[in-house]
Amino acid sequence: MRNVKKSTWIKISSTVAIVILGFFIMSSLGSAEKHSNQHEVPPEVRLVETESVNFGDLVLEIEGNGIVQSQRTLNYVSEATGVVMLAKNDLRDGTFVREGETVLEVDSREVENTLFTLRSEFMNAIAAVLPEIKIEDGNAYNKWYEYFTRLDIHSTTPELPEISVSQEKIKLSGRGIFSKYYAVKNQEILVSKYKIVAPFSGYIQSQGIIAGSFVSRGQQLLTLNDAKNVEVIVPLLVDEINLVDFSTTPTVKVYTDKSDSAILTGKIYRKETMLNRNSQTLNVYVTLTNDKLNPYFLPGNYVSLKISGRKLNNVARIPRYVVDNDHYVFTMEDGKLGRQKVDVITIQGDVAIIKNTVSDDMKIVTTILQKPLIGMNIKSANETLELKEEVTDIDEESTLSQAD
Repeated sequence: MRNVKKSTWIKISSTVAIVILGFFIMSSLGSAEKHSNQHEVPPEVRLVETESVNFGDLVLEIEGNGIVQSQRTLNYVSEATGVVMLAKNDLRDGTFVREGETVLEVDSREVENTLFTLRSEFMNAIAAVLPEIKIEDGNAYNKWYEYFTRLDIHSTTPELPEISVSQEKIKLSGRGIFSKYYAVKNQEILVSKYKIVAPFSGYIQSQGIIAGSFVSRGQQLLTLNDAKNVEVIVPLLVDEINLVDFSTTPTVKVYTDKSDSAILTGKIYRKETMLNRNSQTLNVYVTLTNDKLNPYFLPGNYVSLKISGRKLNNVARIPRYVVDNDHYVFTMEDGKLGRQKVDVITIQGDVAIIKNTVSDDMKIVTTILQKPLIGMNIKSANETLELKEEVTDIDEESTLSQAD
């Protein structure tokens, strides 16, 4: 019986000892694992690109675009009836004519003969009244005799001399001088309608008219477009209009994306005062001269423009994409991600222009972050790159010194 009790106590004691030993072993292993976890998980640092904000003075350039149009476009309708004697290049579409060149001429022999007859009658009337004027007033005679000598049946009739004496006016009216004079002037106007002379250099738009064909009064003849003096209509937002100084004539650079060397300089010569209801824009009109008839600036071409604007003081340019809709940007502050609001003056293309309402040493984050958390640890990739360059320069200097 004693042996049974003894063996039972031995088993119980062994079991208790094993349990106590296992407890101490598990406790030591758990403490070691906890201590190990604390050292193996370092805080996460995200690598980003940053950009310093540099403030200074800036002359704005407001960008726009538009289509080149001719400043002067003339539509010619026939005011004469007759056979075409001359038509420049048969008035084919695209024909270029120079200033002062005859574009179209209609047979005017009949109306010219009538003009010569009227001029002859006018000259005869003055010749008939000269002896009477000589007897009554020597000064008036000298005046009208000098005028008579300037008359030529084949030349434009000059303006009548000034008449200051009523007696002289009565005598001239009685001889029909005034009626004959204005009959001549009306016929001269009629003759001028039989010939079209280009008032400026440009291109013709026409269905074509050949010599020998018949034209009648009211017939559409051609359209002449000025190719040298052109304009561009540029729609601008109201905020952009306010950035242009109209106290002086703003200059404009006109260029095309198709050629880097094709640039012309123009100026704004007028602007509209009625806001476009649909686009909420105002049109400004830019005039320029295409003396060399560069094809990139002929009417109908699409061009881009940069309008010189106001001078802004103490502003900075930053990438547009880093500014959100509420005008906030992400910043790096003491190695952590921050968020700060900026005062945006205007946005031009891919650039936003901001006022100096932030610290000069502020660095904005230009990397597009996925799920950014304010206060998370970040590191500038720009500084890392600069550090590597400095280390490379030092290694090169050491190598050179050893070689020397």
